[in-house]
Amino acid sequence: MKLYDRYIMLETLQVLTVGTFAILGIFYGTAEFKNVLDMMTASGLSLHTVLTIMALQLPTGMVYSLPSGVVMAVMLVLIRSSRDCEVMALQLLGVPLLRVLLPFLVMGLISSVANFLVSEYAAPQCRDLARRLFIIAANKAQRPFPDRTELRLEEISLDGRVTKTSKIIELGKEENTEAGQDKKVMGLVCFDLTNTNVVKVICASSAQWRNCAWTLYDGRIFDFFDTSKGSNNTSGSAVQMHFASMQLPFVAHTDSTIGNNFQTTLDKSTGELLENIKFIQSKGVPVPPYLYLQYYRRFSYPLSCFFLVLAAAPMVLFRKRKGPDFSLIYGGFLIVSFFLLQEVSLALAVNNRMEPALAAYLPLILLTGSGFFLTILLKRG
Repeated sequence: MKLYDRYIMLETLQVLTVGTFAILGIFYGTAEFKNVLDMMTASGLSLHTVLTIMALQLPTGMVYSLPSGVVMAVMLVLIRSSRDCEVMALQLLGVPLLRVLLPFLVMGLISSVANFLVSEYAAPQCRDLARRLFIIAANKAQRPFPDRTELRLEEISLDGRVTKTSKIIELGKEENTEAGQDKKVMGLVCFDLTNTNVVKVICASSAQWRNCAWTLYDGRIFDFFDTSKGSNNTSGSAVQMHFASMQLPFVAHTDSTIGNNFQTTLDKSTGELLENIKFIQSKGVPVPPYLYLQYYRRFSYPLSCFFLVLAAAPMVLFRKRKGPDFSLIYGGFLIVSFFLLQEVSLALAVNNRMEPALAAYLPLILLTGSGFFLTILLKRG
């Protein structure tokens, strides 16, 4: 049996590696490839920078692809063993089902540990580095987002939704400049919506992207007051000043945006997510369900590598005699169901229809329970 264990684990490891990178490659070859092209054209980044940012997303992609890779490895190895009558020979010798699955369970446990280590110590750090690299590269470009005539500075919630638009910049036609020179546009209007009672409008006849900031020339600043909200100013609007040149204050110091701003839950480790939860609780504010869900998923996703092996246990019994083999269909069903249940549980948790902890472990509970139930039925049959 020790020879059998080494043989199965080595074969499973090979298929697991190929299967995980195959799933990851399908994802990066479709959605991520389009994102790369959009990033290059929209932000003006070089191909080298874009590919570096893309490579830094690989650890996160591996965390999400590894559970499906485990199912694929177990499925393909069991199908091969079943067709070669290896599993049937072991069962005829009286080897129990759990002992046949032991090397797969050990490989699932190793995958769970590896998944947790990557999700805790590699993926958040790589994503944070990619975020910082994108901000620095975009600000150092000749002009960030060269194809856009409107730029928005938005506040993003933890679940990725836009909660507030603080500033809007409308850009005029780009002036032709020599290669290597800073880009210049003919006309710029900035709407500052930070204060709900006052809308500040900055108009300039021309603007130039220089030293990581928009430098404005020959412009005016206007304030528009909302008198319906109790403002003491009843003049409606006033010209505050005329300037020959100035920098927009919220982009003049772009290094300050590289810190903790624009971070998502994927950019933080488990400890940082727990600190965020405790901080929000200390302020007496309800913790967003999405934040709870992402915290619990840091544990449920690695555990899925192990429990999906248990869910795949019925594949051992599908080919007890000659006849149709449904192992491939069942394995595909597990992979599709896992991703589908992840999205369903996410929607239920975010909309307060289910507790985040239950939503994080719901796919494992349903698939593992279904695997045990199907195993009992097949053994009795």
